[in-house]
Amino acid sequence: MTFKKLSIFLLSFLFIFYSSFLCAQDSLHLESPSVDTIAAKVPPLQPPMLFGEIKDPVALHKYLKPSGLIIPGALLIYGGLKPVINGIPKLDDKIWTHVQVYNPNFHTNAADYLMWVPSASVYTMDAFHVKTQHTFKEHLILDAGSILITGAIGYGMRKISQHIEVYNTHNTEFPSGHTANAFRGAEIVHQELKFSHPVLSYSGYFVATGVGLLRIYNKNHLLSEVLAGAGLGILSTKLTYWVFGKVKEKSY
Repeated sequence: MTFKKLSIFLLSFLFIFYSSFLCAQDSLHLESPSVDTIAAKVPPLQPPMLFGEIKDPVALHKYLKPSGLIIPGALLIYGGLKPVINGIPKLDDKIWTHVQVYNPNFHTNAADYLMWVPSASVYTMDAFHVKTQHTFKEHLILDAGSILITGAIGYGMRKISQHIEVYNTHNTEFPSGHTANAFRGAEIVHQELKFSHPVLSYSGYFVATGVGLLRIYNKNHLLSEVLAGAGLGILSTKLTYWVFGKVKEKSY
């Protein structure tokens, strides 16, 4: 029963995340200007698009907008508050005990492979010429860049948490690297498909959520470590896209 509640708890974060983006899209509808107004505002020569065909070029500069940072920020803050809020380690311990008692022999390496599925799916889309925001070469750069940023920040978080007792009670590491990598890839899928295939763009988060659940069920991580990993992965990818966009913008 506790594990079912855990699944619902993790999925609720995703649905909140999805709804925040859907609501944001509804707020972008503007009045259609007259033909004369459009003609007056169109410059004689348009510069080339930096990232191919994009329905909302203004969004290029909004990867780090406050509304988009609420969910990953909340997940990271939840994990960071573990030393000061007693309820967080208590919930970790409760779920850990439940898994140990009712599923002591459960073990699978599936998460080792599933965590790469979201980011790998981007290259599958390239192979089948699915419309995305970037080219194959740019995907390589964004993928590698997000791996470096996620790894660097995650390494720093683990070094810091090693010296805090509350993070070292079950011989696990804070945050979950597998979960961070899965959500890193899921965010890439979302960024690449959010204009051309908005519904499909959220598919990677379901795979990433499965990775997080497996890490808990496999007794590799605690709930707070998985949630922090999810926040880290999402935030790192957003940061990667923001940096990449700034570099590309300055190159023109």
